[in-house]
Amino acid sequence: MKSKKVIAPLLKARAEAGEGILDETVAAPRQRASVSVREAKDQLSALLQRVANGEEIVVTSDGAPKAMLVRFRPIMGGKPWRPLGAFLADQPMGPDSAQAVRAERDSRY
Repeated sequence: MKSKKVIAPLLKARAEAGEGILDETVAAPRQRASVSVREAKDQLSALLQRVANGEEIVVTSDGAPKAMLVRFRPIMGGKPWRPLGAFLADQPMGPDSAQAVRAERDSRY
């Protein structure tokens, strides 16, 4: 897998030669390593280490891609977002609250 240090000069050289790539910010397509299911079973620990370093690996069966090993990205925790309407619908609104709101409003004047 080529690093950005290798790809960037190649892209710049192509742009200067006028080979269709005119902008240096265009990234080269990401190349992924490909292994068969049998190789993946035999070398799982080594593949996991490569994936942890940021490489993406495609697992193939009979030459057709079946799965991809990618780096784990944890999902952010916390309470799930709820719309304001759902929040307000859960709030208790009894006859006592209407009197308290009215008294608060009347005290301002």
